[in-house]
Amino acid sequence: MDPPPKAQRTAWIVAGAVILGCLGALALPVGGFLLWMYGGPDVDEPRAAADQFIGRLESNDDVAAYESQCSDVKTRTSAAAFTAAVERIGRPVSHTMGRAAFLDEPGSSAAVTVELTGRTGQTTTLDLHLESTGGWQVCDEAFG
Repeated sequence: MDPPPKAQRTAWIVAGAVILGCLGALALPVGGFLLWMYGGPDVDEPRAAADQFIGRLESNDDVAAYESQCSDVKTRTSAAAFTAAVERIGRPVSHTMGRAAFLDEPGSSAAVTVELTGRTGQTTTLDLHLESTGGWQVCDEAFG
């Protein structure tokens, strides 16, 4: 069997080099993303803060739940308005924690999905927004 013509062999070598170059160029951003996802900030902290916040609502500790909100939200909403909003949404008796994710690259803002079960058995899904200013705090407009 005769070897392929030199031009065809050169085309395969060039194509292979281009493919390897593209894979090499993609390795840095993909590797950086994977490093950030698995070695970066831990999403367990905002999830725990959201879980604690909802637990306080379930135990009727509205004062502590109100205090665990961001200062901007507390400035715009009184404690009485907060309690009224909780009752309007439906005071939870139990909850299930859902998905949690960071909303920014440094990991200082997060969203946590929580499914609330009210006294009547009705379920409500909330996507809570949290910020890590001085510890994780709920900065959600749902209770305003």
